[in-house]
Amino acid sequence: MNELLRDYVIDTQHPDVSGIEHLQMLRNRSRLAEIEIALTPEERQRLANADQTLVAHARGFMAELSRFVDLPDERRRLGITQEQWWWYLDVLAVLPAYVIRQPKAEPVLA
Repeated sequence: MNELLRDYVIDTQHPDVSGIEHLQMLRNRSRLAEIEIALTPEERQRLANADQTLVAHARGFMAELSRFVDLPDERRRLGITQEQWWWYLDVLAVLPAYVIRQPKAEPVLA
């Protein structure tokens, strides 16, 4: 598995670690977006599953992130677009669960 993807998958499973580590996770997710087309179907499926985990635990991630960074300011500073939805955890964290509930990711066929 791609090392960057492996790290991201692990990071999404730990919303209770330092917000500094979460910032690195968001940066890694942006790097993954740049190479997503080169990922194998299995790696894209793992990425989709990790993304679902990130969304499901957005509140926990924001609790730690907010101790270190103002996410809206950071988005402006970095020029983050809406396509990089993972940088909008502050928004996702306040949405009702039924709004962000997603169907189970289907396997990607080659």
